[in-house]
Amino acid sequence: MADAAESWQTPYTSLPGSSTPPPETNPKEGVRDLWAFFWLSVANTLIIAVAGLAAWFWVH
Repeated sequence: MADAAESWQTPYTSLPGSSTPPPETNPKEGVRDLWAFFWLSVANTLIIAVAGLAAWFWVH
């Protein structure tokens, strides 16, 4: 018998140019992608904050 995670199909249709994952993406893979996005956004926020502080110190 197939594992439930292996036979998963998302109920949403994927449109061209959309960010909807392909139908064969299982929930575990989707959660991993969400965590990757979370850490990427944290890194981007830190980069912007450090650059802003550096610019502020440079000006003042």
